[in-house]
Amino acid sequence: MAGGEEVKTLPALRRLWKKLWQYRVDKGQTVLLIGGGSVLDVGGFAAATWKRGTPFISVPTTLIAQVDAAFGGKVGLNFRQGKNLIGTYADPQAVWVAPDFLRTLPPRELRAGWVECYKQALLSDQSLWSHLQSLSFSTIPSVELLQRLVSIKMRYVEQDPREEQGIRQALNLGHTLGHVWESLSLRTQAPLLHGEAVAMGLIQEILLSAQTNRLPKAVAEAILSKLRAEALMLPLPTFTWSAWEKILLQDKKVRNGQIFLPLLVEIGKVQLVPVSIQALKASVRLYQALVAV
Repeated sequence: MAGGEEVKTLPALRRLWKKLWQYRVDKGQTVLLIGGGSVLDVGGFAAATWKRGTPFISVPTTLIAQVDAAFGGKVGLNFRQGKNLIGTYADPQAVWVAPDFLRTLPPRELRAGWVECYKQALLSDQSLWSHLQSLSFSTIPSVELLQRLVSIKMRYVEQDPREEQGIRQALNLGHTLGHVWESLSLRTQAPLLHGEAVAMGLIQEILLSAQTNRLPKAVAEAILSKLRAEALMLPLPTFTWSAWEKILLQDKKVRNGQIFLPLLVEIGKVQLVPVSIQALKASVRLYQALVAV
């Protein structure tokens, strides 16, 4: 099947279930998933729901999948314009990472993948973040770096497997607004890659953290400078505020109508805080002003 967000749909899921039926796949067999994050998401959901759970193994082929999507046990698909609104938790039997796949990626895909690497570094420590500040997003990361980035994610996952304690929600840094821009861009002739949309969301959330005096402005400026230098401070897709708000309020992280965001307060530390729509709009407008410079 093709990759990209367009495969995370109910019709695509139905086609997979049909194939599992045709080939009489049973619970004594293992489904092998080879592809990027979207293929792993919908393929994992198909396997997890087939006969109430058929084993699967994931082989991620993109940078985002190798450091993020293949790990953590989340599988699912999009619904209407909402990202990952249908899904469940299902762990693969194994994840096989072959770094040579990364050499097949177009430069844009590789650069977008680095955004997730950078986000993991922001959640880690000063040493790793400083190291990524010095690396070009056009390079292939080392096996050691891939392992370290995965270990960061899994540390959060193991403490809070199903996001019930708020610990794992730190991994959503940049994703609340990022998912909105990704969804809105799918309506246009130039859809964003997931990592590009997350970069937008990350920058806007960093701006919010700095404006509310949660994050030192020097740290915020260093982050913004890096993402701008890597050509990841991109123009927003065409949108209306009503469409933006409609998608935002369907986000999985909304609780009782209140939006909660993990905001960076220092390298390696976030705070999960309630945020108003007005504050988010202000950070979007500030981002637009920066892009226009």
